[in-house]
Amino acid sequence: MAVIGAWAAARRAGRTSPAEALREAAVDTGVLPRSRRVLGLALLAAGLGLLAWQLGTEPAELLKRKTYTTRPMLLITAVAALAPLLVRPLAGLVRLPGASGLLVRENARASVRRTSAVAAPVLVTVALAGCLLGSALTVAESGASEARDLTRARFVVTGEALRPVRVPGATVSGSASTAVFVREEGTALIRSEARAVTDVAAFASVARLPVVAGDVRDLDDRSIVVNEEWERHEVGSRVRVWLGDGRPARLRIAAVLARGTGNGGAYVTTANAPGAAVDRLDVGVRKGADPAAVKARLRASGTGGQVRTTEAWLAATHPRSGPQTRLGLLVVLGIALVHAVLSLSGTLLMATSARGTELRSLRLAGATRAQVLRVVAGESAVGVTVGAVLGVAVTAVCLGGLAVALGQLSAPVTAAVPWGLLGACAGVCLVVAVGASVAGAARLSRLDGPSTGRARGMSTSG
Repeated sequence: MAVIGAWAAARRAGRTSPAEALREAAVDTGVLPRSRRVLGLALLAAGLGLLAWQLGTEPAELLKRKTYTTRPMLLITAVAALAPLLVRPLAGLVRLPGASGLLVRENARASVRRTSAVAAPVLVTVALAGCLLGSALTVAESGASEARDLTRARFVVTGEALRPVRVPGATVSGSASTAVFVREEGTALIRSEARAVTDVAAFASVARLPVVAGDVRDLDDRSIVVNEEWERHEVGSRVRVWLGDGRPARLRIAAVLARGTGNGGAYVTTANAPGAAVDRLDVGVRKGADPAAVKARLRASGTGGQVRTTEAWLAATHPRSGPQTRLGLLVVLGIALVHAVLSLSGTLLMATSARGTELRSLRLAGATRAQVLRVVAGESAVGVTVGAVLGVAVTAVCLGGLAVALGQLSAPVTAAVPWGLLGACAGVCLVVAVGASVAGAARLSRLDGPSTGRARGMSTSG
């Protein structure tokens, strides 16, 4: 990549005519070569087209980790490639007070290459933070909300080999974890997580399943409840499955559930899950009963498990995101942030070192040292702001597509934007950019040094 970048820069410099080399321009022109423009537009079309295609054909794919960690890369690269086209209009929206503010804005608009070089690493860092962490949090919170919506239970008892009990004032529904296997497309054997219920009437009373066809109360030992993800999901039709113990069975579809986030699974009776021990009791409190008394009776009844409120059980079993997932995404983000820090400091130190004449001209025009440093710092801050705005825009597109996918799957839409993390990334970039530019300007020419003083004296005597 280093050789390719050097070759591209050398090739572009070699195509500059002598007249163009002798001409000095205050405003950057031709900042986006045709090849970069075509590449950026192609990547943008590919990113948006892929998002639209997945929404139209397979929205569940957008909820998978491999998808929401790779698909945003197309949009991030596209916007970074097209940044020089977007910098000038965005910088023009900045309104700062005083003559220094006007100078900051116009310098940022005129020096498109420098502003784009500052905005690009900020864009990548903010967009990665928003898309990766935001997507993971959105999927996790949607799954937790979906699990909360699936039950009317007031308490949940969990453990191994639980004993379903009768509790006055409560409806107790026991279920066991199992699995069923179904052959789809003639060859693929698909495993589907399932729950085996002990009492269908009690289960229907405490559950709040997203039924789109059929009735859960029709579930019996010769039927099954499936979701729309199954290849065959017509109520009344029979589907050939293999039960958790490997026995084949031909079961009638009693009800079909909405697809959701994919955590719903199937439901059978305990007759179709031999050997599966009851590991969960969902307890609903009947009208007029005292919840505290019901909880006390549950603990005294000897169920053999841990009694928790539904909210406590959900918090323990459906966290915001897994620790390993969060750690992996933070490692990726940390690498991007280190790259942004190195890129910003190197770019601004080199760019400021080439602005000696410009900064001395400001001093000769009457600007104080502090005003010149404020202008330099303001230009860097504008570049960081533009990059952060572009990063937030990419994040909005990614999370917006994810929210549409959740809506199509009849899952709760709970978009989670990690604003604190986005602000922290932008803040680190801002501190580094301003610090590097101000350090370079202060070191550049000793703005109050002898050369500037001699120039001012010559101008006065003339």
